[in-house]
Amino acid sequence: MKQYLAFDLGASSGRAMLGTIDGGRVTLEEMHRFENGSVAIQGGLYWNFLGLFQELKTCLRKALESGAKLSSIAVDTWGVDYLFLDEKGGLAGIPHCYRDPRVDDVLDWTFSRISKESIYKQTGIQFMNLNTIFQLAASVRDGDPVLRIADKMLFIPNALTYLFCGDVSAEYSIATTSQLFNPSTGEWAWEIIDALGLKRDLFPKIKPSCSVAGVLSAQLQEELKCGPIPVVLVGSHDTASAVAAVPATDSGPWAYLSSGTWSLLGIELPKPLITEAALAANYTNEGGVGGTIRFLKNIMGLWLIQECRAEWKRQGKKYTFDELDAFADEAEPFRSFINPNDNMFTPPGDMPGRISEYCRRTGQPVPETPGQILRTALESLAMRYRQTLEEIESLTGEKISKLHLVGGGCKNIVLNQFTANAIGRPVQTGPIEATALGNVIGQALALGDIGSLQEGRELIKNSTESEMYLPSDEAAWEAGYKAFLAVQ
Repeated sequence: MKQYLAFDLGASSGRAMLGTIDGGRVTLEEMHRFENGSVAIQGGLYWNFLGLFQELKTCLRKALESGAKLSSIAVDTWGVDYLFLDEKGGLAGIPHCYRDPRVDDVLDWTFSRISKESIYKQTGIQFMNLNTIFQLAASVRDGDPVLRIADKMLFIPNALTYLFCGDVSAEYSIATTSQLFNPSTGEWAWEIIDALGLKRDLFPKIKPSCSVAGVLSAQLQEELKCGPIPVVLVGSHDTASAVAAVPATDSGPWAYLSSGTWSLLGIELPKPLITEAALAANYTNEGGVGGTIRFLKNIMGLWLIQECRAEWKRQGKKYTFDELDAFADEAEPFRSFINPNDNMFTPPGDMPGRISEYCRRTGQPVPETPGQILRTALESLAMRYRQTLEEIESLTGEKISKLHLVGGGCKNIVLNQFTANAIGRPVQTGPIEATALGNVIGQALALGDIGSLQEGRELIKNSTESEMYLPSDEAAWEAGYKAFLAVQ
């Protein structure tokens, strides 16, 4: 029996899951869960980084007190965000949240220094103003004084790893989310870094996923009364770990959808696909576990639903997610559509009002009730998934036979059925805890406890349940898709 502690942090919550591999099966047990969220300070949005680390120490303490015999620990988080270390290894400044408004108008400033085409040719990454490249560009543009004392940049999961064991590095998968990594050379995109006026020394050594970063520091060993537990770099980007957990054994080409706050839809490739057509369609080539490429598109995802619920809660209407699903399921179909990736839906705030405003602006019936608003959002997501799958097929020349849906979105049975209806293909859901399972598999790979990524996927398939959704009402959804495309 082997046990591993997976720290899995999202933009709204974090938790520690104890993974146990025994007898050809992998199981998870939650050790601790805590809230996360950006903090508004003087017009900016930041992360409570030290609070997060304190929670991770609580996670580790609870795991040790449970009697777990930990082979290793590892951290995965959302992508693109980072903090700085000074020359003495101390924290320099407070890490910004990717939704910080400083990046709202930075693209033109960046493209005046290096062209959009050159950036894509070197990185193959989808253009989103929240990417690390644009956050750093905003710091240069605004004369951020933290840059003067910054010695090294660490992505959030690697910064937490640093606090555990002192390792200063950028793990492969998280580095690729920055739009400052060149997947063809396996190095930082130095031409872009130079064009933005950033110090080359700011960027740490890139290390492969599923490698050992070090062992728990002597100070933490004393504080937690434990031994030198290995600290592992897994797929530090949560989506890389989630995709590693897709239990795919399909003979034909398959796609994955990591469904949560964001929807990340794509396929695995052995090497980057960086073409003019991929640039025009704004596709990304992010790193995956085992050195693979996750060729995908970021789609807004269940953020739309989460923010609707939050706004209604502010108005005194406390709906459960099950109630929201029922509202959507009972509402009139194909009444109105939105583009889920329109920039107006990115910030937190009055999401129901923004959905209604989009429909008003595009000459559609304006959704007013919670059911109408939610149905508009969910149908639009499903239609966007179809659009994305068809784009991927066109770009790769492969016909996708099945969609594997993993993550928390597996619980949304209304959206899952809408997705199968929209794409006209089977949708297999599960595991819900894909990211934590991928983290555990990554640790086992790093320590040599399993031999390959495919072996890990077989282990997950034999240990978890799944559900299949088949398409229905295909004629109605075909007509609805045409109406969706007409308002994009």
